[in-house]
This record gives sequence, structure tokens and C-alpha cells, in this order.
Amino acid sequence: MSKPPIVTSNKRKWLIMAILTVIVAGVISYFASPHPDGLERVAENNGFIDKAKEPSWIAWIQGYELPGIQVPILKVGLAGIVGVALMFLVLYGLTKTLTRREEDNNVGESDHHPS
Repeated sequence: MSKPPIVTSNKRKWLIMAILTVIVAGVISYFASPHPDGLERVAENNGFIDKAKEPSWIAWIQGYELPGIQVPILKVGLAGIVGVALMFLVLYGLTKTLTRREEDNNVGESDHHPS
């Protein structure tokens, strides 16, 4: 039986892609639309937008801007980078967990299976 395909062993390529992703997220996030998204628009249209003015424990980066930074492009750009970093950590954790489970399931199996 053949071994499963390897995505790539070229770590340099993945590192370059990760760095470019972080840079692009940091730059492009500054140019995101200032207009309300779907949920904010519904809240505005129905008159309950003011109820959401208080910070929430689940809103880690309120308004997609890091507090305490005065330069607009930096506070928005860094918020984009933080978002990418958090997403990377979540996905990395999930893939590590899934990889370990797959390895645990394959323990004791030989490379040669009878046909």
C-alpha cells in the first residue's frame, strides 16, 4: 500500500508564505471598509446599535483597532496581524491534534499490508 502524499517538506516556502500573509494582512486591513458590516447595519436600521457600545469580553479587538496606538495605519494594521497570528495558532493547534490522532491510530501498523 502506498504512503499518503506529503504536502511539502519545503519549510522555507511555507515560512515565506506565512511572512507574506502577515504583511498583507497588516497593510490591507487598513483599507477595509469603514461602513458597518451586516450585523452592525441591522442594529443601526432597527435602532439598537447603542446597546453594543460597551466593550465585550469576546470583542478582543474592539472596532478592529488596537487601543493605545495613535497612528491609524499602525493600530488597524497591527490588529490585522494579531488576527492572523491568532488564526494561525488555532489552526496549528487543530492540525497538531489531528496529526497526533492519526499517528496514534497508525501505531503498530506495518508499511506492508496484504492485498
